[in-house]
Amino acid sequence: MYISNSYSCKRSLLSWIGASSSSSIDQNYRRINCSSRQSNWSFLCLASSTIRKAIGMVKNQTRISIAKVIGNVPPYLEVLIVKATGHNNEPPEEKYTREILNLTSDSKSYVNACIHTLSIRLSKTHDWIVALKALMLIHRLLVDGVPTFSQEIKGTRILNMSDFHDEVHSNSWEHSGFVKTYAIYLNRKLELMEFDKKVNAFNNSLHFEDRYKDFNGDLNDPVRFRKIKTEKILERLHWLLRVLDRVLSCRPTGNAKSNRIVLIALYLVLKDSFRVYGDVCEMVGVLVDRFSQMEYDIGVKAFDQSVYASRKSDELVDFYKWCKDIGVAKSSEFPNVEKISDELLSGLETVLREKKNVSYNSEKSNNEREMLPNRDFNQFN
Repeated sequence: MYISNSYSCKRSLLSWIGASSSSSIDQNYRRINCSSRQSNWSFLCLASSTIRKAIGMVKNQTRISIAKVIGNVPPYLEVLIVKATGHNNEPPEEKYTREILNLTSDSKSYVNACIHTLSIRLSKTHDWIVALKALMLIHRLLVDGVPTFSQEIKGTRILNMSDFHDEVHSNSWEHSGFVKTYAIYLNRKLELMEFDKKVNAFNNSLHFEDRYKDFNGDLNDPVRFRKIKTEKILERLHWLLRVLDRVLSCRPTGNAKSNRIVLIALYLVLKDSFRVYGDVCEMVGVLVDRFSQMEYDIGVKAFDQSVYASRKSDELVDFYKWCKDIGVAKSSEFPNVEKISDELLSGLETVLREKKNVSYNSEKSNNEREMLPNRDFNQFN
């Protein structure tokens, strides 16, 4: 009996050991298999990314060859655009941009051909590098190109990049995000340019670059907008602050903030912000000068815009500091941001309260006059 029970125990023990060993071996096999699959998947992703880049380069060369033979747009222009917006992870070459600027300055047909080619380029690409370079080219054409470019690009959907996502590079989510915010910024910039064209008083004979060459952020010298109506000043200040909002949203994140192409695009935005800040300062100065003569309703709008501008100037200080720290531009290029003081805003608020009381008393007096009975004084004669 004892022997039989011992034998049964041994068999049970051996079977348990066998099962445990089998289970352990099975788990190890699954772990190794899973690890192998992950490494294979990583390899496939890397290979896919490399293949996509190679295909993009081949497409570029093919497009250049076709453009030289049977292009629907001026062949040389299309070749320049393809070269300026290539797949290589290097900043766009200035010589291509300069040649495109020269060609588009010759005739309206070149401008339309350029917009058409860039529109196709942006709508078909799934490479954030190509998309960003195309947007940078549009930016340069808006700033340094002929006015016809901004007129012809108006009404197109070329800057609508809300559905864009990169399919060529791994870990490119932050880069795609910057492409989208940059496109929104350019759209806001275009809207401001259109507003300025409608209100001719805001146009200046000086080149856009030269208007702020010596600007140092002085709130007390608002001379350019003195003759413009307060309502138009408020309207333009509204557009400028919207542009400034989009400037602040263009701060790249993650891996994107260390990419050279992204930082060069950010530098273009940064230079625009210096000019925008200059106009904001001038018009806030005009509003402050006119504040005591404003009607109450206009004064409320002017005060709200001034408070918002004060908040944006605080955010702009932080943004400029961040740009300096990562080396987007030289420290000497940045303007001195003059904050709108709390004392100034408190003074404006006091004036506004006084206006409200005067308006209330005046309205009350008028109502009392209307309530008085009409008497015919001729009856006493």
